[in-house]
Amino acid sequence: MDWQTKMNHVLDYIEENLIGEIKLEIAARLAGCSIWEFQRLFSFITHKSLGEYIRGRKLALAANDIQNSGEKIIDIALKYGYDSPAAFSRAFGRQYGISPSSARDTGVTLTPYPKITFQILNEERIGNMDAKNDMQAYSDRGYYVKENAPVYFTPDMEKTCRWFRDVLGWYGDIAGRDSDGVAEYGCVFDYPGELIVSGLTPFRGIHLFRGESARGVVGFIMVQGLEKFRRFVLKNGWHEISEITPQNWGANECSVTTIDGCIIRFFEAII
Repeated sequence: MDWQTKMNHVLDYIEENLIGEIKLEIAARLAGCSIWEFQRLFSFITHKSLGEYIRGRKLALAANDIQNSGEKIIDIALKYGYDSPAAFSRAFGRQYGISPSSARDTGVTLTPYPKITFQILNEERIGNMDAKNDMQAYSDRGYYVKENAPVYFTPDMEKTCRWFRDVLGWYGDIAGRDSDGVAEYGCVFDYPGELIVSGLTPFRGIHLFRGESARGVVGFIMVQGLEKFRRFVLKNGWHEISEITPQNWGANECSVTTIDGCIIRFFEAII
């Protein structure tokens, strides 16, 4: 059974037990790993903790009950595991910015908090990727990209994709070739190519086009875990990376010179 199927079984189990007790040992067993490994993988893939996701889903169901049923708010709070109306009201307010009673009285549209689903791309998109090993490597990498979408020109897209994979731990996808089979358009992205987390995984990658490589900065990328990122690149034998330096606009930053001689700047906000 592949990891997507296992994780979807976990999500189904969570959904079926939002009213009641969700046992982490059962969830981890469905995922085929230890509780610690399951929580770590879930958090790394979705960028939120398992507890945060469960809380969000419970409050989403509670919000629906508040606006579409005649149940008392105190009964709804108890139904979804809150010991007191005050605790429920605080949690509800953090998620929706409004009190439960106001949500009922005004009928305001509340921001949805949908169930996550894990989907797999078709085999043509996956190509020769080793999905099982990729997911483990992705979990172990220690950093993830928060936002970016620059454009990168390269005369040899196949070589460039290999560099992104071998040095940064990213993944390549050639989407368009000419009549001779030479890559003309593709993407590299920081998560395994077979992974789509519905509603949670926006495109976090770089668009590749065939052409003469630009010199200078071609991307400015926000990451979480900049020090881990730098150690990861050096561990992979690539030393064209600067030291991390603080910036006066509130971030730490380092730069990587790519195999094509381009520069990509990586930064992490200082909290």
